[in-house]
Amino acid sequence: MTQTNPQVTQQDPKPGRPRDPNLDRAILRATIQVLTDVGYAAMSVERVANIAGVGKTTIYRRYENKEELTAAAMRSLTDNFGPPPDTGSARDDIIEMLIQNLTALERGPGFSVMGALLVEERRNPALLELFRNRIMQPRREDAVAVLQRGVERGEIRPETDLETAVYAMVGSILARHILGAPQTRTQIENTVDTIFQGISTTNHITPSSGGG
Repeated sequence: MTQTNPQVTQQDPKPGRPRDPNLDRAILRATIQVLTDVGYAAMSVERVANIAGVGKTTIYRRYENKEELTAAAMRSLTDNFGPPPDTGSARDDIIEMLIQNLTALERGPGFSVMGALLVEERRNPALLELFRNRIMQPRREDAVAVLQRGVERGEIRPETDLETAVYAMVGSILARHILGAPQTRTQIENTVDTIFQGISTTNHITPSSGGG
């Protein structure tokens, strides 16, 4: 007999009497800690309750099961990200946004959560999908919007594949993290400037026709 993975719900916490926001935050922080420490399979509401310093019933009054609890914890990670900058320069905006994202991932549990969910992907792919939809996808859309403003201002060539440009920039950050390479503002600026050499209206590089 085959087992099916539990469905991860994305509904909001159950309504009821006003709750203590400090207690809510403690529960969600504990959930993220347990998720990154032991993984989703070994995670339990009891373990989360012990770390948060509350009883299990306190958690169950808010969430029906650990799937709902994990979904809420994923949503809480968006608090680490600020709004995309709008300085009037697409280059400067995307640099600030990449630094903002990197800082949030490094100072918060973002990279650790990502690793824990990748390990869990085969057994419970809905968790990773939730992380993508709640955390990664909105930031990708914000980055594309930043570059689109650059197109509208005449800074970026209109035929540019903006999504590919964003993937290249974000991919550089993820690759450096995986390889354990240091990440500095100068390195992020160099990455953005390298990509802008190919998409900027003022740095249009004509592709070589090949041959010699």
